[in-house]
Amino acid sequence: MTTKVIYFKSALCPRCRLTDRRLSELRAAQPQVEIETVEILTNPARVLQEGIWMIPAIIIGRHRWYHAPPLSELDAALREEE
Repeated sequence: MTTKVIYFKSALCPRCRLTDRRLSELRAAQPQVEIETVEILTNPARVLQEGIWMIPAIIIGRHRWYHAPPLSELDAALREEE
């Protein structure tokens, strides 16, 4: 089963660069994980729909982060959603 990660970011966000690297590490470790990237500047309706109030934002199931969490936290959330 493929678990989905939703990542809200902006090309203008300096904090998103670290999150980009963290999600690249996740993709390398778990290539089966689908990562949907949502650019907030071109998708404002989606941002409002999901209740995003800060970026970067990562959603895995019921888990939300507004920073680049450690891989161990992402792994735990992915295992929980399987």
